[in-house]
Parts: sequence; structure tokens; C-alpha cells
Amino acid sequence: MTTSVFALEKRLEVFAVANLGAANIDILQIERIVSYDNGSTWVNNWVPNQTATFSSSVAAAITGDSLDTFVVGRRNDDHFWFGRLEEYYEFKTTPWAVIGAGTFYGKPAICSYGNSVSGWQSKNTIHTSYDGVRVLVFGQGKDNRIWWASSVNGGQSWHMAWQAIGTGTFTSSPAATCSTDGKLVAVFGKGKDDRIWWAYSTNGASSWDMAWSPIGEALFTSAPAAVCSADGKRIYAFGKGKDNRIWWAYATNGVQKWDMAWKPIGEGIFTSMPSVSCSWDGKIIHVFGEGNDNRIWQARSNDFGATWDIAWRKINDKQFNNVNDL
Repeated sequence: MTTSVFALEKRLEVFAVANLGAANIDILQIERIVSYDNGSTWVNNWVPNQTATFSSSVAAAITGDSLDTFVVGRRNDDHFWFGRLEEYYEFKTTPWAVIGAGTFYGKPAICSYGNSVSGWQSKNTIHTSYDGVRVLVFGQGKDNRIWWASSVNGGQSWHMAWQAIGTGTFTSSPAATCSTDGKLVAVFGKGKDDRIWWAYSTNGASSWDMAWSPIGEALFTSAPAAVCSADGKRIYAFGKGKDNRIWWAYATNGVQKWDMAWKPIGEGIFTSMPSVSCSWDGKIIHVFGEGNDNRIWQARSNDFGATWDIAWRKINDKQFNNVNDL
């Protein structure tokens, strides 16, 4: 029930949703907490975003220059709605807009690449162009297939919404990641056999090289999380195992093979799907999950996952109601 973005190998933002509704009613408000030192310390408080409520957790992605953060969530109409943070140092969102006519289960996934360009439009006005900023959003459709939408102008409009990826059917929300040149796009979901399956494209999702194939034999109880290095060579996948620990797999040669699948991270026990972010080279990995105490806990590796110097540590005392995003 969290999502995270990592910028400049220093600033780490974690988004979670607080349930404002009555029993059995999800009225979810986004909240954010920030670390400015690679997750070693955190600001004191979660800050709420007052602009919208949702019926799922949200997903977030950041542009390559770390100046723009995109957020997408499922609202009560089961459509996915898209917004952009006006400034990274504030938690204000531009007006939310629906992405096409598709309806979905669970939480969306998002990835993006490309940078916005800002300049003076007049003496007192700065204009920002998002031309060429690609945003890809993925979701579990009502037919249980994974569907996707695409924007080439930072979500200001959507030139394609929606199209299914293959014929596979899934029991979870998807995860997605892409390289900074946009050539690699990788999508993940939990299959009916409780294994994590993936699809990938090496041509910017113009076509799908493979859709779908399982990763190893481990079984999971949550939707997956995924992230990759900027060049797309290092790919990381995560999920909550049958023992409620967070397990992970990795590839170091792009889409060729998985070097390891699967291994648990520490002994922490969790009630939610994980979220993950990494540095551009994939060396620093951050993982987050909701513990049995309803607080958000973190794990961190500074050496490509060879060791975990944090596994696990709560980032704040605030408690969140568990949100089922499967």
C-alpha cells in the first residue's frame, strides 16, 4: 500500500494512503513522507494531499531530471486518475484527469522517462513543456488481464488507452519499470498459480518480446513490485511470500535471465505488497512495506542487494489502515 520514488541518490519520497472511510468503505487520502539523506533519517510528519480521494493505493514515477513526479490512483468509479505534483518540495497536485474509459481492480502501476523543459513565457511566467515525456500506466482489467495506456506529453493527453498485454490472466495488480531511454519496459503480475509472471518489451512497448513467463517457483500472497537501473541491465522484482516476508529476485543482464529467484530480505513480517525504488546504477535499493503494526517499514541495500544494512526499520510511528491492492 505504499509507493516510492528516489531522486539524485539522496531524496527519497514514500507515498501511502490513509483510510478516511467507515468500516468496509475505502476513502483513501494520499500522504507523503520524505528523506533527504538516502533513507537514513526522515522528516517528522506525513503530509496529506487534499486534492483527491481514492479507492486504491497510488503509484508514482519521477522524471529523469527529478523535477516532476507523476501520481496515479483508482477512484470510486474504478477508472484510473492521473495527476502531477506542482513542485517536488510541496505536496500539491495539478487537477486530476481520468485516463480513458478503462475500469480496473486494485492499484495501478506507472513508469516514465524523459525530461520536461521549462522557460520564460513572459516576464513573470514560466512555461513547462512535457513534449517527449513518456508516461506508461498499467492496471488489472475487469477481465483480469493486464492493460496499459501511454502518453507522450507527460500525461497531458493519452494517445493510447487501453490495450491488453497478451492473454495472461492475473490475481493481482501489476508492477512496471522502464529504462531511462524507454527501450526496456517490464511488467509483472501474480498469476493464478501464485507465481510472479512477467512480460517485457525491448522497443519501448511498440511490441512485446515476451508475454508472459514465470519467474522461478516461489509462491506469493501479494502483488509484485519492480524497479530497474537506468540502463535496464539490472532488474529487481519483489513480493510478499507465503510466510509474509518480502522476497526478491534479480537479473544483471537485462532480459537474458534471472540470476537469483527468490530470497527473503530479513525476518520482517508484512501485511501488504512491497514498494521499491533504486539508484540510477541499481546499487542502492530501497524496499518498503506495511508491518503487522500498520506502520511503514524500510529495508535498504547500498551494494546491489549483496547485504542489507537496514532490514527492517520503521520510518515513522504513524499507523495506516491496511488496504488490499491485490
